[in-house]
Amino acid sequence: MTFNLSRLVCAIGILAYSSLSFASPTDNRLIKAKEQHLASHPYWQILLRYEKPQGDKLISSVEQPSFFVSPDGKTNAEAELTATLESLFAAAPTKADDAIACRFPARAAWLRQQLNITESDLASANCPAFSTWLKGINSHEATLVFAADYVNNPSSMFGHTLLRIDAPDQTEETRLLAYAVNYAAQTNTSNGLEFAYKGLSGGYAGAFSVLPYYEKVKEYNDFENRDLWEYQLNLTPDEIKQGLAHLWEMKGINLPYYFLASNCSYQLLGLLEAARPNTYMRRDFPVYAIPTDTLRRVLEEKNILKKIVYRPANGTALAFHAQKNSPTINQTAKQLADNPEFSVDALTATEQAQAYEMAYDYLYYLFLAHEVDKNSTPPKLRNLLVKRSRYPAAERASPPRPLIDPAQSHNTSRFVWGAGYGQDEPFVSVDYRPAYHDLLDSDDGYRRGAAIDFLRLQLRYQTESQQLKLQRFTFVSIDSLAPRNDFQKPLSWAFALGSQQAAVDHYGTFSTTEQHGVAFIEGGAGISSKLNTEDWLCYGFLQGHLQAGNHLDDGWRVGLGSRLGCRQQSSVGQILVDVQSLYHQDSNQFLNSVNLGYQWQITPNNAIRLNVHIEQQQQTHWQSGELGWVRYF
Repeated sequence: MTFNLSRLVCAIGILAYSSLSFASPTDNRLIKAKEQHLASHPYWQILLRYEKPQGDKLISSVEQPSFFVSPDGKTNAEAELTATLESLFAAAPTKADDAIACRFPARAAWLRQQLNITESDLASANCPAFSTWLKGINSHEATLVFAADYVNNPSSMFGHTLLRIDAPDQTEETRLLAYAVNYAAQTNTSNGLEFAYKGLSGGYAGAFSVLPYYEKVKEYNDFENRDLWEYQLNLTPDEIKQGLAHLWEMKGINLPYYFLASNCSYQLLGLLEAARPNTYMRRDFPVYAIPTDTLRRVLEEKNILKKIVYRPANGTALAFHAQKNSPTINQTAKQLADNPEFSVDALTATEQAQAYEMAYDYLYYLFLAHEVDKNSTPPKLRNLLVKRSRYPAAERASPPRPLIDPAQSHNTSRFVWGAGYGQDEPFVSVDYRPAYHDLLDSDDGYRRGAAIDFLRLQLRYQTESQQLKLQRFTFVSIDSLAPRNDFQKPLSWAFALGSQQAAVDHYGTFSTTEQHGVAFIEGGAGISSKLNTEDWLCYGFLQGHLQAGNHLDDGWRVGLGSRLGCRQQSSVGQILVDVQSLYHQDSNQFLNSVNLGYQWQITPNNAIRLNVHIEQQQQTHWQSGELGWVRYF
């Protein structure tokens, strides 16, 4: 028998062709998916929330098994894709909403697109629950909303972002009726310290929610007096629908919540990545994600921004009108807010109308802040409106939109490289801060008078003694300088925790030549006020601190006294003058210090900073000066 190689090859080819011809649609699509390496495709990893916490191994950040089709889906992208495809081609379940295409519509839509799967290839899946939900939202456009920082709430101390979904027929006047997508920590605690600790350590679960936009406006604009910036995005209706399909897949799913990393802004980036493939924004935030930084990252996408709308808070509007009115109008308005029948005969007709408007604004502001009786106030508000209606209607100015929006502000991370002279010795220094903003940074795009330093590290190398010192480590430092006016009397306050070099010798007494490390906690409270010009903001505090260190008498000391200062913001830079006088129990003396700072703002992310520091006790004193280059990134 003669061996015929050509016939054997032909037979093998026929068998191979036959096996492919009679393979199931599932098998064909699985083969094609492997050929296209879809399991390792970045978009598949986005939809499954795969990350690489250790090495190159993919692990989903989702813990719930219901989020996966495969039992190994959390750690095996290939198994999850295979199980999803097999389920897509399986017979339709008894309950329509249980179909894989209904449970995971974003994954199903992407796989159909990648593998050219038509509706006729699959069992019918009507998805009534998903269809009803999608129809109720009625999506057409998307707007990324940034709420300004709110230092009284740890989760919002760096700002907050949410996504508004606008319907086709909505206008600027009806945007409040739109739906908003929010991501937040799931907690009911009112304990601020517990909230901060668990939020920093990942002790809370985070979840998405969909709610009417007016509820978030009421919370941020009205209750917390936070300005809102609305960035209308240039997403297509199909892209928005795909993003919402992924949001549907995240329904009831919890993710670890961290204030600085896996927070509201970071998770919204994942939603936008699902809406528009090939936008891999979360990669730029491997360690932490500050809302303003994520906002800037979104707007870096080509042609993504359509329009910006500024929505000032009630408190912002109240302060704006109070500044425009005369003191007489403001004082009359306060009387009217308490008693709408108060006589306004001393005012002109125009001034009377302004007084009634201001009285209504002020009383409504107090009502939202729960500072007046909830039962007697609504009739007063109606009475003020009736009285105002007796005067001719006049257009009332609104607070102008700031020239610089948060997306144009300086970046939150910062390096300062400097050189100086202090305590009779030259030095060079490096100052690193991952977040966020201090009183010498430009206020453009930030809330004026609010400063938050977090995990700031300041190193100093003394060139003559050749010593490298940790000059200061700030775990957290907060200054909340809230200016007062005729209607608003907020408390200004400050708090800081960390370690620093103190000017003491080995015996704990004041020294002009030595420094030793101490841990500290300090804080104060008082008032802040703008001067006649808008440029200057001045403050006065009752201040105190507790320091602990090996070189202090008894290992600790307490200082109590006062802190006074002024800050100026101009078009070219910032000036800061800060003076403290604290009485220490260990020396029975006042320790006085003066900090003078000036920052010349070259560009939003580049500046030159000059600092002068003077300390004095009894008849002795020392001083230092430092000049540095500031680079934000």
